[in-house]
Amino acid sequence: MNRRGYIKTGSDVYTYQVGEDAPAGQLMAADYAATSQSRPLQPLNVNGFYVYPYGENNTEPNEAKDLISTNRLLPGLIEKQIGMLYGRGPALYKESTDKNGFPAREYIQDPEIKAWLENWLETGLADDYTTYLNKCIRSFYYCEGCFSKWRFTRGSQFSRTLPVAGLEHVSVTRCRLATTENIAGRTDFEDVEFNKVLVGNWSGTGSSREYKVYPRFNYTKPLAHPSAISYIKNPTHGEEIYSFNTFYRGVKDWIQGSNLTPKYINDYLANALSARLHIIIPEAWMRSKKDMLQGICERNAGKMSEATEGSSVELEKITFGEDDVMEVGCDYHEGLLAEFTTRELKKLGQFLSGAGKNQGKYYATTSFTDENGQEQRWRIEEIPQKYKEYIEAIKSYDERADYVMLAAKGLDPSISNVSKEGVISKSGSDAYYNYLIYLNGLTIPESVVCSALNYAIKLNFPAKYASGVRIGFYRPTIAKQQDVTPENRLQNQTE
Repeated sequence: MNRRGYIKTGSDVYTYQVGEDAPAGQLMAADYAATSQSRPLQPLNVNGFYVYPYGENNTEPNEAKDLISTNRLLPGLIEKQIGMLYGRGPALYKESTDKNGFPAREYIQDPEIKAWLENWLETGLADDYTTYLNKCIRSFYYCEGCFSKWRFTRGSQFSRTLPVAGLEHVSVTRCRLATTENIAGRTDFEDVEFNKVLVGNWSGTGSSREYKVYPRFNYTKPLAHPSAISYIKNPTHGEEIYSFNTFYRGVKDWIQGSNLTPKYINDYLANALSARLHIIIPEAWMRSKKDMLQGICERNAGKMSEATEGSSVELEKITFGEDDVMEVGCDYHEGLLAEFTTRELKKLGQFLSGAGKNQGKYYATTSFTDENGQEQRWRIEEIPQKYKEYIEAIKSYDERADYVMLAAKGLDPSISNVSKEGVISKSGSDAYYNYLIYLNGLTIPESVVCSALNYAIKLNFPAKYASGVRIGFYRPTIAKQQDVTPENRLQNQTE
């Protein structure tokens, strides 16, 4: 029998020890080992294509998606970023300069380009152009890059039709860059080497036969294939092939911890409250019961030796309850003492457990005197349950994790609506200027998201593209309410 252990009775758990040694406690925690040292990634051979892995296990976009989507804070923050970049939606504009010579946008209407954009669904594409751009924004904020499938008009090289029928977004979780060149064993690669895109399920459960192979869009020969896939990215420092989420790697552990805090609290409430008593069994009691069991075995052996052949012999047993009888037998072994002690502990556990059902019942044990004349008896001690300290520690970690993730996303509390407990946002002035600062930093995200579509405009409408026509997002600057006439203030707007 173990000298330390526990007994579970229903929803209650009791620990025990034999003797007076201090109980050994051990903090149980999930071990997370991560190293900051990166090693060169090796290409994967898939059906003769050499695929460059996206992250160490080739599943970083998938892991980031799963981890972020289960966080209570990050999906909402990303939705705010998506909304602020999208603004009032995509709009055509012409690059120009203002009267002071600074770059400016002149938003325009172009019926020809507009007709092409609004005809995507009719030509058999998966989404309209607004949905395509919406999906590209989401890919950017999760992985800093966008995969787009180019649909070309058949025979466009030899006809007067628009060469690009439209674009379709392809999830970054399904795309990997590849090449047919044997690059196994190498440790240094360049983006230009990968001229294929494999599309499929990279989560580890898919079959290699499910992958579809597309040529990677070639800007030097854009019309060479009926369809192709381009990859536009915001370059990550030190990464040559793929772009990576700028905040995910740095706060991954915080996201994991934040996702686990509700589970820790719920598990604590469900389990820790029951493990509240510790039972100390004296050595003298163990010796006494050992002697008792040895005596029963000797008497049973004597009965068996005196019995005549064919006669039945009733051996001594130990009764713990109406339906709980322990067979002892004739030969003593240590397992008998362990079984007896376990049954006694369960009997005590049944007595201690249950609200109100044990009223009027009693449980009796016998005290013993050791060789030094000291009394020894069973002791039941309450385990300190520092409920408040534990919950407060979890809560403090959770609040810190919120601040870390918020800072990593680059969203000031005044525009994210996440701040100190009980404070939704800062002053209106802080919110206004922080919003303007944030809008001023959306140039790169917009250029990445709209890059493929702007190049499609270049192929379909080269003269208009040369004149400065582009597509972007219309984000009007919100004016201070004191600078707006009363009838035009937000609270007086019906739409």
